[in-house]
Amino acid sequence: MRIGIDAHILSPEHHRHHPDIAEYTRKLIHALLQQDQQNTYILFMDSRMPEGDVAVFKRPNTEIKHFPFTQYRAYLPFVYSHMLVSGFLTAARLDVFHSPEGLIPYLYPGKVVATFHWVPTGYRDANVFVRTWMLGARTGFAAFCRKAHRILLLSGRDHDILCEIHGYPKERALVLQCSDVRTMDWEKHAHEVRAVYEDLAKPKPKRRILPRPRLPRFRHKKTS
Repeated sequence: MRIGIDAHILSPEHHRHHPDIAEYTRKLIHALLQQDQQNTYILFMDSRMPEGDVAVFKRPNTEIKHFPFTQYRAYLPFVYSHMLVSGFLTAARLDVFHSPEGLIPYLYPGKVVATFHWVPTGYRDANVFVRTWMLGARTGFAAFCRKAHRILLLSGRDHDILCEIHGYPKERALVLQCSDVRTMDWEKHAHEVRAVYEDLAKPKPKRRILPRPRLPRFRHKKTS
């Protein structure tokens, strides 16, 4: 299985860099690589990261890739930026793509897992809502979320907001407890995340198509 993980946020120069989410991403990748040597992990990183920081993630089952024009993505139009990202992900032939920072490549046709570290309600936190998701309406945010095949949440409250306010399907919203990245059981958390990958990558059972019943053909008798 080829698992792609967006690790851009590890770079302090990333335009959406957040120290806590970066630490979560770093520890999750380390835990996954430590317990899984069978699957191939494709790590998408910022080209501005120092080589020494990148080297710690190199394994026989990892591939390091860089999105083109990463430093200019903040200035590109939304659709054009997502077209570039989606095309690059498609070329990587991924079975699953996971964004620990919650980015959903809107035009990517493959299977997407996103981790939401908080879920805006769209009411009192309207300013954060607009700045974070770039879509000024709850309806737009709901459509954006539905592009993800699974959304991982860190609390039951966020699950309720995502499903009850934004209408995301409950069976696709999964709560994986992660209250503190410094004290949590990373081996257990990585195992739970990997189970999501494996479940999502399973081929769907083919629908059995029953043969159409053959109706008897009636022949008209010729009249003399």
